[in-house]
Amino acid sequence: MLSELEPLATSWAAYAFVVALGLLWGSFANVCIYRWPPTDAFPNGRSVVTPGSHCFACGTPIRWYDNVPLFAWLWLRGKCRSCHAPFSSRYLVVEAATGALFGVAWWAAVVAPLLFEPFDQRLLHFAVYATFCLAMIVITFIDLDHKLILNKITIPSIVIFYAASFLWPERRWYDGVVGAAVGYGLPWAIGEIYYRITHREGLGLGDGMLLALIGALLGWRGVLVALFGGSMIGSVIGISALVVARVTGSAGEPEAEPGAGAGAEPVPGAEEDNPSLLRTELPFGPFLAMAAVFYLFAEPWIQLHFHLPGG
Repeated sequence: MLSELEPLATSWAAYAFVVALGLLWGSFANVCIYRWPPTDAFPNGRSVVTPGSHCFACGTPIRWYDNVPLFAWLWLRGKCRSCHAPFSSRYLVVEAATGALFGVAWWAAVVAPLLFEPFDQRLLHFAVYATFCLAMIVITFIDLDHKLILNKITIPSIVIFYAASFLWPERRWYDGVVGAAVGYGLPWAIGEIYYRITHREGLGLGDGMLLALIGALLGWRGVLVALFGGSMIGSVIGISALVVARVTGSAGEPEAEPGAGAGAEPVPGAEEDNPSLLRTELPFGPFLAMAAVFYLFAEPWIQLHFHLPGG
């Protein structure tokens, strides 16, 4: 059966199906992003199953044909059909990003290794790639909104992705264990040193849990690439935010509600005559997630060209 489907793997129909699948999972990711973080009314977050999708303003259940990922937001022009309350464009971004990542995951897991791996193994790898990208999407947007990286996501994911790492025959049983240990221990040590020197929180335990998740699947090399790449991305975006803040005269803080959790990295450098800039913080989790997804797709190329040790 699978052998009959293999010739379709590189067709536009396969990509269309995979992207559509990503849009559906992106819609589910929006539910998780909105409901999982703790609130005063729901300290443990809310169920992603009940109640069904509804307008946050008027409480009207959203009809199935108004719940089609991506397109529903566009034809409703981002407003509730009943009360015309605006829906955040965040829903559109999350669904589109998830669909795009599923498409790239299909290419990286199924199409690129066409000549080197059997089709069934490539399909399993795609499932792992897609699930990893979905987890990174949910973690990223929750961290952007609340500066929280939730254990309810990271702890089960560490177990799942460690088990999934055995789908690669070249991976050894201890690669994921070492990766998770390095992922958690390294940011803990950096954060502890930073706190001793500055008496301010730096990397938090949430970042350590995220890196442990990354290490469980991608090993210690994935942790180092995510940490270094995330720092580079964060520096570029952080400096850009300070430049914008200087031009506009504001602190450049995001609109999202501040959270009480760890995982925020202070932006280096600021104007001395504007102390608020010194307190501008960006969550570090999204940058780690971006770098981890890059390494997920680029690992074979990186291993080939940079000859990382331990491979």
